[in-house]
Amino acid sequence: MREGYGTTETVTACCLTPVNKAKEGSIGIPFPDTYIKIVKPGTDEELPYGEEGEILLAGPTVMREYINHPEETAQTLRRHADGLTWVYTGDLGTMDEEGFIYFRGRSKRMIVSSGYNIYPAQLENIFDANELVQMSCVIGVPDPYRMSRPKVFVTLKPGVEPNEETRKAIMDYASKRIAKYAMPKELEFRDTLPKTLVGKVAYRQLEEEEAAKRGENKAG
Repeated sequence: MREGYGTTETVTACCLTPVNKAKEGSIGIPFPDTYIKIVKPGTDEELPYGEEGEILLAGPTVMREYINHPEETAQTLRRHADGLTWVYTGDLGTMDEEGFIYFRGRSKRMIVSSGYNIYPAQLENIFDANELVQMSCVIGVPDPYRMSRPKVFVTLKPGVEPNEETRKAIMDYASKRIAKYAMPKELEFRDTLPKTLVGKVAYRQLEEEEAAKRGENKAG
C-alpha cells in the first residue's frame, strides 16, 4: 500500500509515494509532468524547503474551469511568471529537499488556538482509529481565552452505547496520542454526521449548528 494525494481540480492522483522509498508522514512525490510547489498562502511567493504553506499544483490533468463559476475559477487557477497555470488547493503542507510532500490539512479548517495551529484531519485520524468509533469530525469553537479550541463529534460503532463510560474510554485513548494543546475538551455523540453531495462530512454544517446553539445560549 502506498500513500498518495489528489484533488478534484486535478481529476486524479498527482502525487504518490515511490515504490522504493517512503518517508513517514509524506504523501510522496509528484507524478511525471506534474509540478508541486509550496507558497505563502494566497500568493505566488515560493517558500523554502521545510516551511509550511499552501500546496500548488500544475500539470496536464488540471481542470479548465468551474463551469459557470468564473470568479471561483479565477481564485483557484492562476497563471504565474513561469507560464504554468497553478491550482491553489487550499491545502497546507511542506516539501523537503528531496521533493517529498507532507500534507498538513485544509487551510480553511485549521484551528488556531493560543497561537498553535491545530489540524482537524490529524485529530480525526486518531479518533477514527479507536475501536469504538465509526466516524468523527473535529471543528473549532470559540473560547474566551484561547480564541478557538477543538470540539469533536463522534458516531459510534453498532452496538456501542453513547454513555459516560464510552466517552471516557475514547477521550482517554485520544489524550495519549494528541498533544495537550490540541486535545478536544468536548465530545458530542451523534447518530449520524451530515454529509456533502460527494459523501464527505459536512463540517461547515456542524460549525453553523454550533454557532447557532452558542448564540442562543448567549442570548438566553
